[in-house]
Amino acid sequence: MSAIYPTTTHIDFNQPWYHYLTYFANFPKLDAKHSHATHSHATHSHAPAINIVENLNACLDRFEDVNASRIGNFEKLPIRFVEQACLPEGEAYESFIANTAKIPTRDNHHDLLNGLIWLNFPQSKAVFNELHAKDILQHGIHNARTALRNALTVFDENGGIVVSSDRLLLEQLQAFKWHAVLVTHRTNWLGQHRTIAFFPFGHAMLEKLVKPRKNITSHTLLILVDESWFEQSIDSQRNQLDTAIAKLFHQMAMPNLADNAVKLSSKSFQPLPVMGIPGYSADNVIPAFYQDEAVFRRPRAFSAPIFPLHD
Repeated sequence: MSAIYPTTTHIDFNQPWYHYLTYFANFPKLDAKHSHATHSHATHSHAPAINIVENLNACLDRFEDVNASRIGNFEKLPIRFVEQACLPEGEAYESFIANTAKIPTRDNHHDLLNGLIWLNFPQSKAVFNELHAKDILQHGIHNARTALRNALTVFDENGGIVVSSDRLLLEQLQAFKWHAVLVTHRTNWLGQHRTIAFFPFGHAMLEKLVKPRKNITSHTLLILVDESWFEQSIDSQRNQLDTAIAKLFHQMAMPNLADNAVKLSSKSFQPLPVMGIPGYSADNVIPAFYQDEAVFRRPRAFSAPIFPLHD
């Protein structure tokens, strides 16, 4: 049985980075200081108690009720969240999920938020698991991660998706023109008529945002959409992104890509300090916020690609 920790309100799902996510109505809210607590800490608390595995599985049931379908792994087996102790000693986490569709889960923020991303981007998470598991079969787990698994892990932990109907804004991000894209075009990120948005994906990044810091950086994919895309519901937008990201990672990971094709690597991702996103911090209303070159860095020697939503 997993440890059960006091419920608090320190994960605030009303923060703007959760705006494009859903399925957390049943989520427990953990205080950061309890993220790695021991069972003995919980037994002395008089606060209401929660169990993350039970809550995540309740969210899976809610997903099935809403969508009339279950979330599955790449073998189409319906997933369930299970206690970390269910993972056999010596077996790789990703291999276990691939073989059983059971996701070992600890009682901490990290695994709680991983569950949130499974609920919001199920196709992409299934593809990530497939690529990890097949790579492990080929290369094993006892050496350093392969370049493929390293790129998957970077995005899975700290990834995000910047979507825009204005190619210029994506090109400004490519060129690290922070003032242009985040100050001059600030209103493009806000309000009803926005033309650019950030969808968080990395659960480690969301964990860091429990206690926001200026230098938290997402490794983002840049996605170009048509002008009518932002007129759709957020659920429709997110579902389209999930399908597109799953397909894109599958394509970029193929071993026999043409020489001019975009291959999956950390160079596929555009760094974005997320606290600079308009609306994410009260401090970034002042243009001087973006003059910190330790956070808002100068351009690299290469540019992350811009991908069309539909190729």
